[in-house]
Amino acid sequence: MRIHQFSVIQALMAGLYDGAFAAREVLAVGDFGLGCGNALNGELVIVDGQIFRCTDDGAVSHGDPDELLPFAEVVAFAPTLQHELAGSVDRTGLEALISGLVGNPNQFYAIRLDGEFEHMLVREPVRQHHPYRPLPEVMAGQREMTLPSTTGTLVGFWAPHIFQGVSVAGYHLHYLNDSRTHGGHTLDYTVTSGTLRLQPVTGIEVHLPGTPEFAAADLGAATADADIRRVESAPASAR
Repeated sequence: MRIHQFSVIQALMAGLYDGAFAAREVLAVGDFGLGCGNALNGELVIVDGQIFRCTDDGAVSHGDPDELLPFAEVVAFAPTLQHELAGSVDRTGLEALISGLVGNPNQFYAIRLDGEFEHMLVREPVRQHHPYRPLPEVMAGQREMTLPSTTGTLVGFWAPHIFQGVSVAGYHLHYLNDSRTHGGHTLDYTVTSGTLRLQPVTGIEVHLPGTPEFAAADLGAATADADIRRVESAPASAR
């Protein structure tokens, strides 16, 4: 089993937001994962074979199978580990729990948590227009939303640190509530109960954009690691 990833995170960091892969092409190889919309029009949550778009106006809608996406990461989800959560666990605690369960930081894992959350902080980017700015600049104006009590699903991956820049090293999770009305990229959360399912994945296949912009992009920025950590993990106020 392997992850299919369409483009690389460093391309987003460099401001390559035009879609290059049809959503239906993504769904053909995976029913579970995450991504972003064309021109950064929303964070995408891919769960149970459906794409949901979480936009900066707070809305959630079904993704268009013909839309071209700039980035997506998916797998055919078939979990082999399951753990029932009881008691309040914050983001740091959940990450430590997962690390203890999997025991191998040098392998990819798909992560799904269906649960109840007493706190959930998510973000959605503001749709961009040409000329595009680099992602660290764009995310300084990201929309953030706190959900004080919510039931839903965390969806995402753990990637080994040697893959930073290709993927997001460490944990990369998106959230979608059960009523499909709120969601986005997770920045912080506290879960009170839920079912955690994990799938070890032994490989990743990266599909690179065949666009002139990608061919000409400088993807070797010296600050890439620090920039990715800020963009993926920190609220705008902490940058």
